Amino acid sequence: MNQTETGEGRLSQERFQTGAGSFLREANRELAGLYVPMMNSLWKVITTGEFRYVKQCEQDEKAYQEALASPVLGGQAEYWLNRRGLSAEQKRQLQVLKAELAEYRMEANERQAAASLWNDLHYTIGTFRAEAGGALLSEHAAHVLMRRVSDGRQRKQIWQAGMRLGGLTAPKLLELVKLRNRAARRLGYDDYFAMKLENAGVGLDTLTELIRQIRGGLDSAYREVKGGIDLELADRFHIARSEVRSWHYTHPFFQTHFAMEEPLGAGTDEMADKVSGWLRERGCDLSAVIRGADLAERPGKSQANCCLNLDRSRDIRMSCNLSPDTKGLAVLLHESGHALFEKELDPSLPFLLRQPAHPFLSEGAALLMERLAWDEEWKRELFGGEPGPGAGGDAGSAQEKLRKETLVRLYWTLTLVEFEKQLYANPDQPLNGLWWDLVEDVQGITRPSEWDYPYWAAKAHLSTLPVYYYNYLLGEAAASQFQHTLQARFKVWHGKEALGHLRKEVFRPGASASWRELLAAGTSQDLNPLFLIRQLRG
Repeated sequence: MNQTETGEGRLSQERFQTGAGSFLREANRELAGLYVPMMNSLWKVITTGEFRYVKQCEQDEKAYQEALASPVLGGQAEYWLNRRGLSAEQKRQLQVLKAELAEYRMEANERQAAASLWNDLHYTIGTFRAEAGGALLSEHAAHVLMRRVSDGRQRKQIWQAGMRLGGLTAPKLLELVKLRNRAARRLGYDDYFAMKLENAGVGLDTLTELIRQIRGGLDSAYREVKGGIDLELADRFHIARSEVRSWHYTHPFFQTHFAMEEPLGAGTDEMADKVSGWLRERGCDLSAVIRGADLAERPGKSQANCCLNLDRSRDIRMSCNLSPDTKGLAVLLHESGHALFEKELDPSLPFLLRQPAHPFLSEGAALLMERLAWDEEWKRELFGGEPGPGAGGDAGSAQEKLRKETLVRLYWTLTLVEFEKQLYANPDQPLNGLWWDLVEDVQGITRPSEWDYPYWAAKAHLSTLPVYYYNYLLGEAAASQFQHTLQARFKVWHGKEALGHLRKEVFRPGASASWRELLAAGTSQDLNPLFLIRQLRG
């Protein structure tokens, strides 16, 4: 009989767990108290663009980061994590806390510099407007023009105007990358990118293998789709296929292809009401979140669409720039997927665990919900009437469009993930050339003659959400895995029972279990890109 089986052993274990519990309660209380004002400030920055909120956000973020950087907090977390006798929930909280602590193990002056750089970049990106033809264009307005303007020279001017953002952000972004790398290397990691993956429980080997499988399974399908698009563009602009360049595509980074401008016969408010009602019928009540969402584009407001849980509880906010068409519907469904995940988190969980086990699980849910925007039958049931002009009419045509669109988005994602990995591996290398090497290899787009410019830095995620884009890659694989499992088990993947299963097995536990455990609970297996590959091969 060992000691833990005796009365004395059980008493000792209870005392130990009481000590660990006391530490964790205080850590949860302190971090939650600092997290909420930080997120409120960030929300104001996103929705107003006012500089006073940028400075307030910087102060609030500094307070939160200083708490996480505390040697006392770090030392106690390490002490308790290395002891035996913890309950499963206590051990999980300490694992999550340790991963978050690693993010802020900078010197005080480095943390302050990093926060200041991040906020300056966020403000620059949020308030940037491309200047073309004497007009200042929002990101949305520039994208609309890129879909409609037929003159190649004008298109290039609009494209270059938007890409000027890269010249504004690149110097500070590189400074921030080097700051993060210094901190990561002091902790024994190769660089910040590797540290982020390792602490998220993914690891560089897992990501590399996923990319290898996706490219091996889909390169030929992508090249076929891309070749067809290039032929259409060559015909439209009366140029040779070999002359097609970045500004000929409908998106400046060839991140998407189809315009998705089909009218829905409903304004944005009605669209939001209908989506809210549809979700409510399936046991997913987001009425309060959608009713309080900031859905309209306006000067100063961030052009990014997002969903934030300000207190990791019930204060869930959505900021979108919606248009009354299929594109607006896709955005609304995507952010509603995030909101649904956040709303379903078990409210009894401690603050540290009241978040998704991994961001890619939330992205998987959001990307899955977004696919409904391509479902013609679903849209007819929701909005009534016949498909709009160019909607494709039948389900087969719409699903083929979804397949092509997902391939385009996936190969853009592969490009950015690989670039960001190499950016952190060596930020002093010739990055402008590296960017076009990857764009040519992965996306198959020929570089322009004026290639030596930091076009890559015009992608906001590199500045505002470092080492996040790989979550979209894993999220696409998870979305297909969710869809396959739910369809096979419940016949309709977006029915009440199917969504209830996802909410119970994947959303509700939050970070109380690892992402691998939750994915296995929801789909009966580990992350497997084969479901995505099969969907996209056609």
